[in-house]
Amino acid sequence: MRVKCVENKKKFPYITLNTIYTVYEGEFLLVDNKKYYSMFRIEDDYASVIPYDAECFEIISDKNTNYVEKKIAEGKYKFTHKYISYDFFWSMFYGEAGTSLDDFWKAKKDIYMLEMCKEEMCRIINGENEDERDFILNMSIEANDDYFIDDVIKICRKQLKEWSTNKNLETLFLYLSNFKYESVNEFFIEYLSVGVKGTEKLDKIINDYFNN
Repeated sequence: MRVKCVENKKKFPYITLNTIYTVYEGEFLLVDNKKYYSMFRIEDDYASVIPYDAECFEIISDKNTNYVEKKIAEGKYKFTHKYISYDFFWSMFYGEAGTSLDDFWKAKKDIYMLEMCKEEMCRIINGENEDERDFILNMSIEANDDYFIDDVIKICRKQLKEWSTNKNLETLFLYLSNFKYESVNEFFIEYLSVGVKGTEKLDKIINDYFNN
């Protein structure tokens, strides 16, 4: 499930109006077979996964059927993505215990793949959140999805032009290295010929690309 923030009034400082969020768990009342949502547990602007009042959001995508519903009181239900629906998951997740982090990433990937459109993925890739960008690109590497090649090359060129050591281009280069396309060849040759001061990791990705 994906929801958009439609009301905040500074009640919650870590969600932003008109921003779309991913729902991992929620609660609703069932009245005459109609669901009235009361809580969504989302990943907010600070990457914290915590509950928020459902009244702050509207549902924009509900295609994913991989949620487990559980009755918690008369007429009241909880729904949780199936990969994280086991007992004590959240306490384990917040304590980074067991397989909870891996299970969370699996749930996140499943929701993104089924409910996030390419346009939104492009906005994330071109945005400032490097962790989310890398998550999308790693997901695309697994799916062998070449949709973002032109965007990634533009980002690499821009960041290399204004190079700073706090910019991590490794995932961008890894993504490109999965595709033997002329545009990728040209960019990697350009990188080598200009003599940009990159990193050993970037150089290794390119060497492996041309040698395999």
